[in-house]
Amino acid sequence: MKKKTIALMLVIVMAAGLAGCAGKAEEQSAAPAETQTDETESSAPGEGEAQNGMGNPWRDCTEEEAYQYGPNGFSAPEGATDVHWSMMEAADKTALPGTMIQMDFTLDGVEMCAREQAVPGEEIVDISGMYYEWTVEDEGILANWAGGCMPFKSYRYVGDEGYADVILWFDIETGYAYSLSAVAPDLDGFDIQAVAEAIYDPDKQIGANMPDEEDLSGQAADDENSNEAINGYAEETAPSIDITGCDTFTQIVDKKLSDGMGYANVTIGDTDVLLVSSGTFDNLEGAFNAIDAAVFEYKDAAPFEIGKVCSGGTAYPLSVNNGYLYTGSNHWICKYAIADDKLMIMEKAAVSYDTDGNGTYSYESDDGGDYSDMDPAEAEKIFDDLVNEMMEGEVVEFSTVVK
Repeated sequence: MKKKTIALMLVIVMAAGLAGCAGKAEEQSAAPAETQTDETESSAPGEGEAQNGMGNPWRDCTEEEAYQYGPNGFSAPEGATDVHWSMMEAADKTALPGTMIQMDFTLDGVEMCAREQAVPGEEIVDISGMYYEWTVEDEGILANWAGGCMPFKSYRYVGDEGYADVILWFDIETGYAYSLSAVAPDLDGFDIQAVAEAIYDPDKQIGANMPDEEDLSGQAADDENSNEAINGYAEETAPSIDITGCDTFTQIVDKKLSDGMGYANVTIGDTDVLLVSSGTFDNLEGAFNAIDAAVFEYKDAAPFEIGKVCSGGTAYPLSVNNGYLYTGSNHWICKYAIADDKLMIMEKAAVSYDTDGNGTYSYESDDGGDYSDMDPAEAEKIFDDLVNEMMEGEVVEFSTVVK
């Protein structure tokens, strides 16, 4: 599938050598002797002290709590039993990799482990904690994740003492890595890809709660590239802050922001604004960036929220160029301006893909023009131009709240 990727940063992939699931696999009598785990971690959640004497970094959590730490998450598939949720919180809330979410369950007699974690980079990484000399490797596309366009890699170990399967995928739009693993005496005929597709939960995806109603042009509001959808993503992702009692930006930062949130002062047009993000990430170049923000300006000498923005992942940090604010994803680029005390999408170029991966480009502007019949080739050029503007702009540096 053709993609437009903004390579602004994060070219270093941090390996996540984690062993929660691997430790659990070692308990099973059928687990191959070749299984290895990272000795810096404890074994499965709930087992107390690790063999090396270190405390268990995992803790139990509810499914609701897991969803707060891992949006775009998964759920137990139909027929699953012994479902158990846990998490390993990031040592540094201001940097990646982030908190890891884990769901253990049993399906058709096979014990399985699903994981999710925000990571740097733009490639599939292994967060499973499973270490084998794999017998078989495969790759393909998951049928429902990312609208049926999610690449995966899968591996199988076949030994005298049993089988091990793992499947890995990475959502470039959100920056989350996923793994699903299984260990059993016999996995012949077992389809781990089908289980990975079965744990997909559309109700846990960004934009899932968008209102299903039509805008003035008759376009469905749940169109993933529509302005309504993009504003909905921002509303759902960026923080909601009650600024009652705050007379200055400084008071918002001091009184209302919690540990791990970010803030930055930038100028959009000729207006000084405060950006407040739900969190920040280390760009590995000595600064912190963000992919979402609630935006505040001063109105009648008091702070006033004028809108929210978000990008589609850490490959698309919020940027400013020539007085405009930019957000992006693999499917759209937005250029924002301020008008009448409101943050507006001034220009947007988008691309939609058919089942064969062919892209069709479109363009919208707030200049009052009708671009519905624009030649897709011309719209693609504008898309590229907006990408260049974003890349040539200044990535917003955020300060991270530490309390």
